[in-house]
Amino acid sequence: MPRLDHIRVVLVRTFHPGNIGSSARAMNTMGLTNLHLVDPWYFPDDEATKMATHAAPLLEQATQHSVLNTALAECKLVVACTARARGFDRPELTPEQAAKMLTDAAPHNVALMFGPERNGLSNEHISMATHRMTIPTNPECSSLNLASAVQIAAYELRKAVDQEQSAHDQDRETRPAIDDIERLYTHIESTYRATGFIKKSHPGHVMDRIRRLYHKAELTQMELNILRGMLRSVDRLLPDQSEAADMTND
Repeated sequence: MPRLDHIRVVLVRTFHPGNIGSSARAMNTMGLTNLHLVDPWYFPDDEATKMATHAAPLLEQATQHSVLNTALAECKLVVACTARARGFDRPELTPEQAAKMLTDAAPHNVALMFGPERNGLSNEHISMATHRMTIPTNPECSSLNLASAVQIAAYELRKAVDQEQSAHDQDRETRPAIDDIERLYTHIESTYRATGFIKKSHPGHVMDRIRRLYHKAELTQMELNILRGMLRSVDRLLPDQSEAADMTND
């Protein structure tokens, strides 16, 4: 996905090469490809390749840096993943909030950085970030494996992009005009009265709920047409079709 390509996953001073490989695998499963390694202790390494499995190409394409500054060069937004607040703190985000902010910033280059396994990012590292992300965990066992943290963040990034694409696809579907929706409600009331589901003496309460139901559904034109067709099928089975007959001609 092009928007994910602009998101750099920056691993700072990773000690165990297997964690680099596992992080690459976590990225690969969610479609992230832009891996940056800042002064890793052991890389390249066979253990990293082994743990990456099918994500080995990400390791081969990974960009290595001797200092963090170059890994964050040209990034408009940098989110640091930390387990706790720091003295000079940055605005704190949940993984979901961070993912939305990072994906919204594309196509600009942005970065999500993770620190060494034992102590995490230093104050100096975090000072280069614009925001801080904390993953909620059990207070009695709050330490996450590096690859697990990368996996959670990668999942949220993928979800944010997929949700935006889904909303875009839905917006492209034809929406019915207001008068078409009103004709649907009139048809529903007429048919439901004829079946006895709605009493002629007090139809308002039920119809108000039906209106709210379909309003929340955000019907497309095709879905509205299906509902009208279903109502017409019911109308044809009614003993007295006089009340619903006019609705079938709209």
